[in-house]
Amino acid sequence: PPADDEIEKTIEAMRESHAELRPVQREAKAGDIVMVDIDVTVGGRQLPPFARNAHVEAGRDSSIKGLGEAFVGLKAGEEKKVDLAFPETTSDETIRGKTGTFTIRATQVSEKIVPPLDEGFAKTVGVGSVDELRRAVKNELAHAAFHEARDAAADKMMDHALEAAKVEVPDLLVQDELDHMIADLRARVREQGLTFEQFLLQARKTEPEIRDEWRAAADRRAKAMLVLDAIAMKEGVTVSSNELAAQVAMTPLAQQDPQAMRDPVVLSSLARSIRNRKTVDKLIGLESPDAESELIKKAGGEAADFHGTGPAKPEQPKIIVPEKTDATPEGREALRAMLQKK
Repeated sequence: PPADDEIEKTIEAMRESHAELRPVQREAKAGDIVMVDIDVTVGGRQLPPFARNAHVEAGRDSSIKGLGEAFVGLKAGEEKKVDLAFPETTSDETIRGKTGTFTIRATQVSEKIVPPLDEGFAKTVGVGSVDELRRAVKNELAHAAFHEARDAAADKMMDHALEAAKVEVPDLLVQDELDHMIADLRARVREQGLTFEQFLLQARKTEPEIRDEWRAAADRRAKAMLVLDAIAMKEGVTVSSNELAAQVAMTPLAQQDPQAMRDPVVLSSLARSIRNRKTVDKLIGLESPDAESELIKKAGGEAADFHGTGPAKPEQPKIIVPEKTDATPEGREALRAMLQKK
């Protein structure tokens, strides 16, 4: 079960996320939020804009050592230049490990007013009291621990299934999967308030480069879908209209664009996702709400949030499915072991 300090850290992070930002006319102190524009040169070469109107916390650790500290002491309207080294883990090999000159311009300094931990804050986040908040956070952490263990067990099971199965993945399916991955990326970038072009500039990559890097992952995902389709057919895994309707109701797109959720292609994709998840859950011992509830309770949670998840494409390449696909006992024991380590 989640430890008390983990619960308190999560609540502290929630309070931080609800902090009010109050502009101040003074130098930034550690913990203040500074709005900055940042440009970088490496060896005299100007890089694409590093940050524009970015909100950063003064003093907070960054992947670029010393950058967080560089914001401390800045006032609105001031500019500072600092020489800092890019880490060896930087994706862009042309600047990996090299020192760059960072020109930082502060446009605003704000202090964070963190709300007190009281009944008022609890109601802000949707519960009636601080005790209820702690209970809700404990339950959320338990569910997160369960899903982390479930995903790890599912990954191990899929590794085994993909190794044992013989599949020829048509290039068309790999390209289709790459298109889906890029579409997902575009959606996540939009949620962060950036255009895809801005993201590419910041990442210092082109779309073709990303596609090349992701091709192996797309090939694996396409192979996994075909294998799961075959296993689902063999095991008789199906999706009911009620399961599909419940999943549709939980999909954000249903609220944003109800008409889009009537698209047969969208519904087919959603049904396939449900069936794939149900297939994986069956193989790791989670084919019923009771099995999931039992493990969530072991993780310290109060109730299961059982959900299924997959349909298939009409054309199916020839696939040889491993003879033994029922890994229920092993899957359940793997999940138990993972949760007991939490």
